[in-house]
Amino acid sequence: MISNHNQSGYFLALSVFLCVGGLFFGFANPVYHFPPMIFLFFLGINWISFNADSGRQVFGRSLFASGLAYSLCLYWVVVPVSLYGGFPLFLAIFCPLLLGFCVGLFSSFYSLFVHTVKKSFTWFWLGIFGGCAWAGLEFIREYALTGFPWFVAAQSFAVWPETIQGLSLVGSFGLAMIMAACGIWFAIGKLKPACWAAAVLIIILGYGFFLPDHKNKYNEITVLAVQGNIDQTLKWEEDIQLLTVEKYMDLTGQGIIQGNPQLVIWPETALPFYFQESTQLANKVRDFVRENALELITGSPAYRFDENDISYSLYNRAYWISTDGFVHDYYDKERLVPFGEYVPLSGYIPFVDKLVEGELDFSPGINKSPLIKDDLAVGMLICYEIIFPGLVRQRVKQGANIIINISNDAWFGDTSAPLQHLHLSVLRAVEQNRYVIRATNTGISAFIDPGGNVYSQSELFEDAYLLDRAALVHATSIYYRLHWVINFMLLAGAAIALCLHFLKKRKFGK
Repeated sequence: MISNHNQSGYFLALSVFLCVGGLFFGFANPVYHFPPMIFLFFLGINWISFNADSGRQVFGRSLFASGLAYSLCLYWVVVPVSLYGGFPLFLAIFCPLLLGFCVGLFSSFYSLFVHTVKKSFTWFWLGIFGGCAWAGLEFIREYALTGFPWFVAAQSFAVWPETIQGLSLVGSFGLAMIMAACGIWFAIGKLKPACWAAAVLIIILGYGFFLPDHKNKYNEITVLAVQGNIDQTLKWEEDIQLLTVEKYMDLTGQGIIQGNPQLVIWPETALPFYFQESTQLANKVRDFVRENALELITGSPAYRFDENDISYSLYNRAYWISTDGFVHDYYDKERLVPFGEYVPLSGYIPFVDKLVEGELDFSPGINKSPLIKDDLAVGMLICYEIIFPGLVRQRVKQGANIIINISNDAWFGDTSAPLQHLHLSVLRAVEQNRYVIRATNTGISAFIDPGGNVYSQSELFEDAYLLDRAALVHATSIYYRLHWVINFMLLAGAAIALCLHFLKKRKFGK
């Protein structure tokens, strides 16, 4: 006969296995990606919530299970930390663990919430309120601890764009609420809740298959996105800079022969020097733009002297160079990568250095308005800014009719990170009803329509250019118009559930 202690141990091991396997295979990974696996994660985390003996136990067990799961999914963090940050491999391994367990904290609070209120509500309302708690925590994760909304529930289905059309109605947080609610109903283990969960998922994930193909009714432009595939370990060396510029010009020239682009996009820091200075390399780029009558958006570092002309601020900048070779406009990256572009609380932890080239911290930009010329209003985002729903929504609010994301995912090597990054970009396209164009150094560059379809993309680590059409869309999604109402309802739902639980507990004394 198996003791209750052994049964508890087996059950915990099974829950951890479901959490790790469900999360890993539910998102892009090097082995096999099958989106519905995400519900195994919800099954495991909810089983822990339902069967732990105390709040302390449920929090600890769920932190272990989800922290381990997120750490495995974030395995690629080892690459930039070890290869570019100079950390020994045995130390670099701790970085995905640290980040994974930080993200796992939010799952632990969710588990504690479900464990706390599980006896106060019927199965239906437990699912609704639990779903609100999960989604509310995803919303908080966009801002807390510098913000890291990676591996949100809706991201798992981005590879099947027909299943995420609900994003245009309720956004990624609203879809996460529905998925988490269904996860609770499945975990209860009874026929009626499971049937409800299946029916809801068939409706919310299936209705997109019956929508007509996305057809735009707006002006289209031809865009050329260039992927230079420059080795990250070499691009900042002086003797490589000229070769880098010439490579981008050569690939652009090939694209020009194939079509007549109205806009050309080069990636983040495609120009590994200060373009604002009148150097031979900068003039070479200006001459190339002028000779080919191009409208070029490209990345380059930049600086601005302070009023005393002694100190200066460094920026990660996107320049718009017009057909006359002069800068038409620019955008400085607003949301910087912690420990990559700046060190949080550097005054208190001076011994911690950044993990990329350069000794100085970047400063956040303040010019957030779209880059506008004629009918084109570009909502500019650099690197991982595309993963933040609020930033993309802000660009649309300010009038952007197309979203352009320039990035350099070379830091992550041949891992799952670039594909995970692309999937988050897909969410933003559907949420905000905008075309999203990504130009990256080593891939994955892509064109994404407002239906979430990636209709043109490059492979990793190839010299490439993408020449395709994209529409300038002005109509906004229902989610764009109601986002604050939806987000408030999610947070309020979880808060109401806690209030009702404690009122009931106080009234009945248990």
